[in-house]
Amino acid sequence: MDKRVISAIIAIPLLLFFTIKGGIIFKIGVFILSLIGIYEYSNAYKNTNNKVIVPILLFGLLLHTVILNMRNLEVLFPLIILICVVSMATPIFTKKYNIISSAITVIGFIYIVNFFGFLVLLRTEVQGYKYIWIVFLIAWASDTFAYYSGRIFGRHKLCPEVSPKKTVEGAVGGILGSIIGLIIWHFLFKDITIPVAHLIALGFFGGIISQIGDLSASLIKRFVNIKDYGNIMPGHGGVLDRFDSILFIAPIVYYYIELFIV
Repeated sequence: MDKRVISAIIAIPLLLFFTIKGGIIFKIGVFILSLIGIYEYSNAYKNTNNKVIVPILLFGLLLHTVILNMRNLEVLFPLIILICVVSMATPIFTKKYNIISSAITVIGFIYIVNFFGFLVLLRTEVQGYKYIWIVFLIAWASDTFAYYSGRIFGRHKLCPEVSPKKTVEGAVGGILGSIIGLIIWHFLFKDITIPVAHLIALGFFGGIISQIGDLSASLIKRFVNIKDYGNIMPGHGGVLDRFDSILFIAPIVYYYIELFIV
């Protein structure tokens, strides 16, 4: 517990600094997180027969960063196609990789590079500084409420083969927590006139997606037989351990705001 507290004391001010500053500072922060995420993801597969094609992920990250800076968003989908084609072509020319390597490389690009990029897109919106906290509040509130709801009321296992400790009651608590978190956001940023009904809907879907993100990360870790992706935050694990829910929530919040609010 001491390690977790110390890590949080260091990490929270850093998160606040990068998020409040925005602009190039925030983009640099997300770029660094993406690099660490790529390292953790590829390292997770190092003891398996399926290696991640790291040069493709790094190449994709550089191109993705340039595209985001140019706000040339219509090129993002062709970039995913390019990454897919190059990943599938690589095992043809080298026996170091196989078709599973191609698959996990494409997944890694979408999961890490593309999903982290949605934090940048969201932060650069006109009210981006306030919108970005929707992502964090959904993730934190869902995680916190799910944990305590599971401990107090948990009776029925949710996905025992993926995460033995998670319960249905905890999952319901996580969804309620996300909704409560966005109600709190509503009172913190009263100048943004988002109908409460939208926040409830976003909290409901966000709470579900948040837990799917958490379970998806656990599924990968079970597949490669590791406990944590890394130890950059003692007591918390690696970047992908801490951002597993946030990565899934970011695109949902971005598109919801783009479609229904902005």
